[in-house]
Amino acid sequence: MAKESSKKRKKARGKKENSVKKKEDKKKSEEEIRYSKMTMWAIIVSSLVILSILGGYFYVESQKYFNYKGIDFRTTKIGEKNNTILLYETLTLFKSNDGTNQDFGFRIRTKPSKLKRVEFEGLDNFSLKKYNVYSYEENKTFSCEGYGMIAIQNLARLFAKTGEALIYDRNASCDSEGRYNYFYFTYGNETAIKKIGNDCYEIVIKGNDDECEILPVTEKLMVEMYVRYGQQFFNN
Repeated sequence: MAKESSKKRKKARGKKENSVKKKEDKKKSEEEIRYSKMTMWAIIVSSLVILSILGGYFYVESQKYFNYKGIDFRTTKIGEKNNTILLYETLTLFKSNDGTNQDFGFRIRTKPSKLKRVEFEGLDNFSLKKYNVYSYEENKTFSCEGYGMIAIQNLARLFAKTGEALIYDRNASCDSEGRYNYFYFTYGNETAIKKIGNDCYEIVIKGNDDECEILPVTEKLMVEMYVRYGQQFFNN
């Protein structure tokens, strides 16, 4: 009897131990599954964070560099702290035709990608000429909060570097023989360059003397001039 009782106790204890072991194994398995899921989510979240950082980095970098018909631009800032001006300068440089034969480029304030949306009518037939004459719509100053002067100075500087002259003549008009480029500044409902004759163009500026979009349209002319000059430079 004693032996049978002992066997029963051992059997019962064995069953209990097996039950405890199964519970422990089940708990351990559940913890391993939970840990595996946590690890998986940690990897996913970390990957998303890394991708987000990389995506942000490449987006920021992509906003620093632009290409306009083969001309590379880089974003730069001048000034300090809250008094900074965002500019786009040419990385593609050409030799000047002003007697110095030095590399030159220029800076603009309008993002190159926005300049592509400014219409230039007759662009395919636009050509560089030794003399370039401009005049203004009568009784208009085109001061545009001081940007008018900046626009004309930038144009004149670029014309000089390419070996051409930009001349103001209030009485000038379109030359039927196209011996010079003629640019007539006027206000309108949109900012664009319109062809009005043989090598004659209206520089249409949206706005008025107090506030207008003179820089986008003159800078459109500048980059197209530079493209033409570059084509001439590489062909020689």
